[in-house]
Amino acid sequence: MFIKGMYTTLPRTLYLSLLQYHRSQYWNRGTIGAYQDKMLCRLISHAAVHVPYYRRLFVDIGLNPATFRGRRDMGKIPFLEKETFRLNTRDFMADNADRYSPTWSQTSGSTGTPLSYILDAGALAHDAAAALRSYGWAGYYPGMKLFSVKDYLKKWEFRYSQLGRVLNFDLNSINQDSGLRIWKEINKLKPTVFRSYPFTLMMLYQYGTQAGVDMHFPRRIITTGETLSRDLRQRLESRFHAEIFDYYGMTENASMITECPCHSYHVIEDVSFHEFCDPGTGHPIHDGRGEIIATNFYNYAMPLIRYRTGDFARLHPPSHTCPCGRNFRTVKTIEGRKEDYIETPEGTRLNLIETPLNHGKGIMMGQYVQDRPDHMYVNIVPGPDFVKSSLVAVETDLRRLLNNSSIAIEFHLVDQLEYRGKNKTGKIPFIYSKTGKSFYQ
Repeated sequence: MFIKGMYTTLPRTLYLSLLQYHRSQYWNRGTIGAYQDKMLCRLISHAAVHVPYYRRLFVDIGLNPATFRGRRDMGKIPFLEKETFRLNTRDFMADNADRYSPTWSQTSGSTGTPLSYILDAGALAHDAAAALRSYGWAGYYPGMKLFSVKDYLKKWEFRYSQLGRVLNFDLNSINQDSGLRIWKEINKLKPTVFRSYPFTLMMLYQYGTQAGVDMHFPRRIITTGETLSRDLRQRLESRFHAEIFDYYGMTENASMITECPCHSYHVIEDVSFHEFCDPGTGHPIHDGRGEIIATNFYNYAMPLIRYRTGDFARLHPPSHTCPCGRNFRTVKTIEGRKEDYIETPEGTRLNLIETPLNHGKGIMMGQYVQDRPDHMYVNIVPGPDFVKSSLVAVETDLRRLLNNSSIAIEFHLVDQLEYRGKNKTGKIPFIYSKTGKSFYQ
C-alpha cells in the first residue's frame, strides 16, 4: 500500500491515523453513517460525565446519553454560539482533560477578540492526518518541496523546516521588500506545491511582477484561510499556471471540507459530523445553501458540539456522486464568513458583492469598507493592466446591487488591503464594516 512508504517516518499516532483515513475515504454511505453514530454516542457520553457545560445542558434539555442514538438525536441539542463558548470557555474543558495531553491555542473572532480553546493530542493527530490526506488529493506528500504561508504572528519573516524542503513565510510580514526577498527564496527552493491564503499569493505575484523579478511557479496550489471565489480561482490559475485545490478548515478543528482530484468539494465526514442548517430557523438543509454546523469526533479535552461556524456552503443534492469514488457528501461552493455587511441609508443590506470587481480590467484585489452610514470606499489593488475606466464599471455594478442608493462611494488605489482592527489577524476581510454591522445582528 503506497501510504506505508510515504509516511513511515511520521510519528506513530499520526501514521496510524493516516492508515485509518486512507481506508475510510472509500467507505460507502452506510459505513460512514454507522461510524458517525458510534463516534457521536461516545462523545455525548463523555461530555455528559466530564464537561461541566454539557452536564448542565443535558439535564436542562432532558437528554439521556444512555439512549442517545447519534445523528438522529443531534437536533435535540441546541446550537453552540461562539459567544457562548467565548464567555464560558472553562466550562467546556473536560475535568479529565489532562489525560488527553491538551494544548491551548487561539483564533481571532469576528471583532478581533481572540477565542481561546484547547485541542487534545488525539484531535491534533486526527486533524493533521486528515489534512495530509487532503493534501495528497492535491498531489502533495511529506518530503516534497513546499512553500507555505501561514499566520506566524511575525515570529520571523521566513524560515526553512523539515530539512529545508519546506519554506514557511509569515503572511503578517508581507510588503514590497519582504515579497521580493521571499521570491528569491522560492526561486532557490523551487517548490512543487504552494499552500497559501489566496490574497497573499495575489499580493506576492503583484510585487514580483512590478519588480520584474523571475518567479518560480508551482505545479499545484493549495488555497486555505479565505473564501475562494470562481473569479479569484481563475486569476490565480492564470497567473501561476498551476492547478488550484481549495482547503476549508478551522483552527478549532470543528469542520473540514476539501477538494478531491476531480475538484469536488468533499465534506470530511470521518473526522467531524457536519450539518447544514437554515441560520434563521435552524432546520436542516439537504440541498442548497446552509450554515455549516460542526461537531468534531476527537477533541475530548474540550468538545464543541453543534458549533456554529458562521460559514455557509451550497450543497449538491444527496444523490450526487463524485467520479473520484469517494462517498463523502459534496458541496458546490463554500461561501465563507459573512460577519460584515454593507447597509445603505435606505436599508439595503449586502454581504456578498464579489461580482462588481469582476467587471474591472486590471484589478488584482478589492475590498469594500463602510466607515459611515452614508459613505463607503473600495480599496483596489491595481494590476499591471489596470485602467481607470475600470472604476466606472465597478461603481456601476455596485450601485445596481445597492439599488442605486444615495450612499457615497470612493475608490482608493492601495498597495494592500486593510486588516480588521489595530492588529493583523491573518485574514483580510473582503467586506469590512467600521460601523459595527455584524451578520448576526
